[in-house]
Amino acid sequence: MPAKIKQSHWALVFAFASLFTLGLADNIRGTLFPEILSQFQVSNTLGSWLFATSSASAFVAGVISPAYLRRYTISSLLAVGVLSLAVGLAVMGFSGNFNWMIAGSMFLGTGIGFMGVSQNLLVAEGVEAKLRSRALSGLHGFYGLASFIAPLLAASTTKIFGHWNSTFYVVSVVSLVCLASQLLIAPNPKFVVHVPVSLEDTADKKRISKRALTMVCSFFGFYVVAEILVSTRLALYMRTYFQMDLAQSAGYVTMFFMFLLIGRVLFAFIHLPFSLKSQLNGFLIGSLVFIFLGLKLHPFFLALSGLTMAPYYPLCVSYISEISKDLSRTFLSYAMSFQSLAVVAMHLGVGYMTDEFGLAFAFGVGILALVISILCLSFHPKKLTV
Repeated sequence: MPAKIKQSHWALVFAFASLFTLGLADNIRGTLFPEILSQFQVSNTLGSWLFATSSASAFVAGVISPAYLRRYTISSLLAVGVLSLAVGLAVMGFSGNFNWMIAGSMFLGTGIGFMGVSQNLLVAEGVEAKLRSRALSGLHGFYGLASFIAPLLAASTTKIFGHWNSTFYVVSVVSLVCLASQLLIAPNPKFVVHVPVSLEDTADKKRISKRALTMVCSFFGFYVVAEILVSTRLALYMRTYFQMDLAQSAGYVTMFFMFLLIGRVLFAFIHLPFSLKSQLNGFLIGSLVFIFLGLKLHPFFLALSGLTMAPYYPLCVSYISEISKDLSRTFLSYAMSFQSLAVVAMHLGVGYMTDEFGLAFAFGVGILALVISILCLSFHPKKLTV
């Protein structure tokens, strides 16, 4: 018989624990990407499918999550996501060719999609509004911690076991431990099925504005494009232009995630005397400046951009919940799905541009994405329904 803990405590514990696991799985790939390209002798364009496939699967998972939650609970959605993550990592670990890597990436992305929706909803719905921003900052601080550890884990595990694929096995085991813990510890009371508001049948019988939904999805999704571009291509950037080895390039990725972790931990405790919208715009502008300086002056600024990027994601989830109120499930589900779709386009586009024009040129996608985020955040409609 499983042990039982208070439902709100269960939500926080396993949202935090599973996001830590997701952070490890999501961020070992960027550090190992040059090794994977070399192992399977594929171009940057073809190699980009490693990320694009997982993002496409995450998009599909995000789209079907609302339908799943109309029949099943958030806790079961989280468990399905963690299981899919573990399977994907194991498949990527034993891959003998690049096609198997792509297959594993599909499972990995499905897990990321299900987990992203369930984790944010567990915290957004389980924490009172005045504490939601701090709770979400703390939640994504765990992602920052995992992201900081991921490149170190990838480099050290590869050195210890002699091959990069061992890292995927290690994180797969961590995922299975997380899943087993969810099954052995039950929430009290159990989660119940909650029917989310749909685009056609809102709580106040009004339709959601497609323009508002598009702009909300855009200022959320295009920021993620910029963050993932830096995290997945920074190691390759350092090896391409500065002739660094795996350990040295992993050091720059580690710095980026160190600043990401510092920023998220700080903003879990610090409350700025500005509106959420003003804070979000400030962080976007700061990230834009640092990426530009990183490309023009010194790559350290690319790593430093993690500090200004850090608070954006959790504060953005809180902001969307604040402005959408009882429509938060719909807006967050669509925003996360759009995020995955935008990341697919980014990976494929950056892969092509890297082969054709060079990686430094492809980093311009990050600058463009941040500009779009600033515009959509600044000018989205105040009224979200029509």
